[in-house]
Amino acid sequence: MLEYRLVTTINELETYKDTWSEILEREKNDNPFIEYEWISTWWMIVGHDVNVEIYIVEHKGEAIAFFPLVHTRRFSSIHQFSFLGQGLASYMEVIAEKRWKEQAVHYLLKELTSKFSRVLFVLHGLLESKDTSQILEKYTLAHQLPYSVFRVVTPYIDFKSIELPDFLAQHKRRLKSINRREKRLKEFGNITYQKAHAGSLDNMFRLFEKRWQKKMDTSGFTDERTKAFFEQLAKQQNGALCLKVHSLQFENTWIGFTLDICCRGRNFCHAMGHEPDFNMFGPGRLIEKENMLKAQSMNFRLYDFGVGYEPYKFDWYTHLDFTRKFIMSTTGMREQALRNVMVLQESMLAMVKTNRRIVEWKRNTLGELRYLFTKANMNEWLSMLKCKVFNGHVFNIYYLDEKMCHNKSNFQEINIQSVLDHDQRTELLAHYFKGYKLYGQKQEISFLRHDKLIQEEADGFMQELPPNTTYIKNYELPKLQIIVDEVQREGRAICTSANWFEWRKRRTLNALGFRRVERVWVNQLLKWKKVHRQEKKWVKFFSKQGQQSEHSWHLALLSFLI
Repeated sequence: MLEYRLVTTINELETYKDTWSEILEREKNDNPFIEYEWISTWWMIVGHDVNVEIYIVEHKGEAIAFFPLVHTRRFSSIHQFSFLGQGLASYMEVIAEKRWKEQAVHYLLKELTSKFSRVLFVLHGLLESKDTSQILEKYTLAHQLPYSVFRVVTPYIDFKSIELPDFLAQHKRRLKSINRREKRLKEFGNITYQKAHAGSLDNMFRLFEKRWQKKMDTSGFTDERTKAFFEQLAKQQNGALCLKVHSLQFENTWIGFTLDICCRGRNFCHAMGHEPDFNMFGPGRLIEKENMLKAQSMNFRLYDFGVGYEPYKFDWYTHLDFTRKFIMSTTGMREQALRNVMVLQESMLAMVKTNRRIVEWKRNTLGELRYLFTKANMNEWLSMLKCKVFNGHVFNIYYLDEKMCHNKSNFQEINIQSVLDHDQRTELLAHYFKGYKLYGQKQEISFLRHDKLIQEEADGFMQELPPNTTYIKNYELPKLQIIVDEVQREGRAICTSANWFEWRKRRTLNALGFRRVERVWVNQLLKWKKVHRQEKKWVKFFSKQGQQSEHSWHLALLSFLI
């Protein structure tokens, strides 16, 4: 004979803590979102103002099943029951031993539909690899109740079914690209991957906010309640449930993080983020790789990417599961109408989420527009218009013959560590990645130099330099003479560029002996861009200098690529 007991306060639930945990232990549960610590912490911090109802099914006075639900009334007469934790809990379940689960589910559904004449069940997070959704379907078919099921893909890596060397060999090309960027970053400074303690979670939330500053974030990860929830959960580590935060740091500065919720062999990657200023170094991919290898070394059986169709999940997965949302109602017209509305909403949402173009347009384009209208300054508006709407640009390339000077050095090279707190860090880090060297006086950046390429990144123009030549940019005109002396102290020729409207700069270059080598036109309208250049003038100039251009075949090829 089964009976149920209703618990509506955390204090009441506390008396069942041991029974709850013992059931999960016997069933070898690996779903972290139904562990007692997760449920009680969520209820205390996030769900304290919602109507949480924990239904406990008992057999002969002994608890055999727990149903963690939220009870709401819709249109005054419809009683809706949902699993708690929606928005934070990717998976939910009935807490019961397998031998009691079907009987307990059928019993409670029957009791609730009898007690309330109009009932709607909206149960999210049911993994198809478990049997709860099949039990629910069996009940609805037996009682002829209307229901709908929506499913979302859930990729994961099963480390026990693969050999690590084979897995690494399968992803050899991707790992090679990641390792190349990691090596490039290591050339500039020290990088570490380490576990973060509970007191440093502010760095994680700050990084996530910056990562999504210009994107549309619907996760609510940085809401105050969510922050408090994870901070509290990090302090409640036990044998079954464990919250892990790992950081990727460059010179003791956080540039990436992962937040994992672990439970009995399952490593669930709940959140991941990286510093957008370091995008060109691929910190997201780097910490993703390190986190997977760390999970494998700690003998986790599953590395769970969570629900969703994000491309990176399908880069690494070995197996697929599906997560269901189960919507069921009684047969009254009102609750069926409400269920039909919810089914329509879920159908449209599923259609949108599976269309990558729509997802990216909403996340990136709408996110950027929201940022522009709420937080952007005038310079950011002008930069956006120039980069994405219209750009008409004409500039000249100038050349100064090599000359050996014996002046003392007026500048020192500025290392990457010195610009980590700079106001223009994003732009400066991009220069380091592209091979520029930064020079200045007392950490004030005076000019940039590149010994291999002429690069006008904003215009999409690139040209290989002749031997023993340096390209300089981003300098102030009053300092140009000493900058020229600095480079020619090494016996090198100099290239630079000047816009058509920079008449003072062009006049100064001519006075210093620079000669115009080539003129470049750039026209852009939305996604259409055309770069027109005079490649023949470039080759002809150096032929007159008696130099054989080693890259003349590149010029011919470049005209077809641009």
